[in-house]
Amino acid sequence: EDMIDNPEAIKALITWDITDAEEMMRQYIICRFGGFDGNADITNEGQIVHVEYFDCGRRGNCSFEGKLCSSIKVGDEHLTKQEINIIKKIASGKQNKEIADELNIAEETVSTHNRNIQRKLGVSSKLGIIPWAIKRNIVES
Repeated sequence: EDMIDNPEAIKALITWDITDAEEMMRQYIICRFGGFDGNADITNEGQIVHVEYFDCGRRGNCSFEGKLCSSIKVGDEHLTKQEINIIKKIASGKQNKEIADELNIAEETVSTHNRNIQRKLGVSSKLGIIPWAIKRNIVES
């Protein structure tokens, strides 16, 4: 039902040259729900929730990213690809200047992303981002 309710994903699969129904379903499940993380992706009421991050190895390079795979939803908002990249760098111990240099963006842009991430996650510091990211499989502990 989730796949049928997501015509953009079906178009992406067809564009990817996946047209066999069984193969479409298999790829959709991999892209949409990722790996096993111990947390249910479907509630008892049948509502689909996407809370974990799954890196299939194509993240950042896949032309279907965001069409097939799920974004990380936090409250009523989603984390952007750039915010996820910054979360990974924060968790690895990088300072804003290092992150800016690695991502080829201004240090102030990194600071703005940090503030947005903290606001979305409801944490008061960069350190609060790390346990949240570990719990959602964005980074390893």
